[in-house]
Amino acid sequence: MSEEEEATFWEEKFLGTTSAKSLLNTMYFYNGKIFGLRGGDHRKIVGNNFEIGPNFIKFEELNASKTYHGGLCDLKYVPRKVKHGCHSIGEKHEPSRCLVEIYTLCIGLVETHAKAVTAFYFKPSTRRLALEKVAVGINSLNKILPEMCESAGFKRKTAHSLRVTCVSSLFNAGVDEKFIRKRSGHRSNALFQYEKPTEENVSKASNILGQSTSVVSTSTCITIEKREEQDESIALKDVVFQKGNFNNCTINVTVSKKE
Repeated sequence: MSEEEEATFWEEKFLGTTSAKSLLNTMYFYNGKIFGLRGGDHRKIVGNNFEIGPNFIKFEELNASKTYHGGLCDLKYVPRKVKHGCHSIGEKHEPSRCLVEIYTLCIGLVETHAKAVTAFYFKPSTRRLALEKVAVGINSLNKILPEMCESAGFKRKTAHSLRVTCVSSLFNAGVDEKFIRKRSGHRSNALFQYEKPTEENVSKASNILGQSTSVVSTSTCITIEKREEQDESIALKDVVFQKGNFNNCTINVTVSKKE
């Protein structure tokens, strides 16, 4: 997901708190983007997975069970704890787009049904900013992003795109791989499949590895004369140099004295 697409979602009110549906979209979108949840993870979380602070949201996996494939890494899997800072304390910010405020609102609504239904996402009311006591199924959850893209006129993206955005954005910002792994929960080298180079990075690599394509042109010839009064000095007259753009190179000039 690009920043432009995300901004459009806000402008078109697909994200935000203007309705219960937009609130559901917002929670799903940012649980994927900032906490890197997999598609199937969304149906497993509950309100207790989150802790809200004055300027942060903390996500912690509860009773996490990594699928066992027979490897030691799977046996040693440690549940993730991810803290996301929304803004500095005292910093002026837009309350309607503050994720701390939005998560606080949503979790408050979720808790009204939490004792009866084990879920985090509940069916949004069509009449008011409220949630009905019906959990949203995984198939309906995974349709949220594709439907938002279609409504906004964007190319269709799957639910997994949010997790990809989480990882690739951190990679392109130069964040340490170890920190990215802790954020996303990746244990294998599958992490590197999500590294999406930006045009700036591609251009930088091309400049480093590519050959120079500078156009070299010539002008008039040069004559080098020896001065009578200074044996070691030379004068340049009617000089002709080749000119062009040169980077990281050494230029050697050989001067022959005319007897």
